[in-house]
Amino acid sequence: MTLIPQEIFDRLPSAIIVVDDRRRVMHANRSAIDLIGNNALNRDLALSLRHPVILDSLDAVLAGSTEQNGEITIPAPVSQSFVFHAERILDTPLSDGSFATLVLDNITSAHKTEEMRASFVANVSHELRSPLTAIIGFIETLQGPASDDANARQRFLNIMFRESQRMARLIDGLLSLSRVEINEHIAPKDAVDVPHIIQNVMETLQPQATKRGITLSLDAEDNTPVAIADADQLHQVFLNLIENAIKYGGEDNAVKVSTKPVDRVPGSARPGLSVTIQDQGPGIPKSLIPRLTERFYRIDEARSSTAETGMSSTGLGLAIVKHIINRHRGHMTAQSEIGVGSTFTVFLPAHPDPASASR
Repeated sequence: MTLIPQEIFDRLPSAIIVVDDRRRVMHANRSAIDLIGNNALNRDLALSLRHPVILDSLDAVLAGSTEQNGEITIPAPVSQSFVFHAERILDTPLSDGSFATLVLDNITSAHKTEEMRASFVANVSHELRSPLTAIIGFIETLQGPASDDANARQRFLNIMFRESQRMARLIDGLLSLSRVEINEHIAPKDAVDVPHIIQNVMETLQPQATKRGITLSLDAEDNTPVAIADADQLHQVFLNLIENAIKYGGEDNAVKVSTKPVDRVPGSARPGLSVTIQDQGPGIPKSLIPRLTERFYRIDEARSSTAETGMSSTGLGLAIVKHIINRHRGHMTAQSEIGVGSTFTVFLPAHPDPASASR
């Protein structure tokens, strides 16, 4: 059965699936194959798209019901939202029997945009209130009691400058997080040389490490595969993780990074690679580790704002890392022992064509 030329079928942005009266997938365009997998053809759609609303709608139209429409969310591997339309096709000149078409349009970006708009307003109003209140208070003091006090004026201006920098970092972090989240449902497809990315990150962070007396090292196994990844986003992931290791790893210590192949990425059956970042800092209580990737979560203010760095944490760095790794269909673990240090491990899927790796 051929309804339209496959090359035209594949150019359509909607996911389009044609099933027979036994719900076997007879045709699927490229967008649909990306959703249900290459092995879905000639099999019951239920084996590839296990969503009761979709299956019930197809059964209904195949049984003679009118067209079916609705909206669904597919939770894995990354939550995606679709509007769908199912309709019956009766006997055609090309084939006998009943068939049904299922058309799915991805509306995840629109949903995420609305969710992020609401989240952005709530987060900004909460996180910016403290520095804004402090700046307003110091301005009022400088306009009144401290207007002629040169020492107080300089001290207050320094605090105001620091608080305004904190607000700028918060806004930058929120915008970065929003950009990552809005495309999280679209998996990257490039082949990326991960050790090369890490080496570039280490060169960028070397001045910070030198200032704290920290030694950076990379141990990349020769058979480390290339990753299916977005090079710029991976740079951000390892910049955040290694910078945290430098910031919180304790002076005159070492930060060790290593890469190696793994048989499978946790949570999937795909082969991949792991990247481990290990510091020798004071460690993190085990009870707090599950909260590390929450937005704006800080273990404590002493750890989040250090005299050595002179910069307070926004609490967004690991949240950004989590969402980037989700987009890559990867996985991250964190382990820590008080007085020994912390270890973060990132797992990424391997690219099937290592020769195409970008550097």
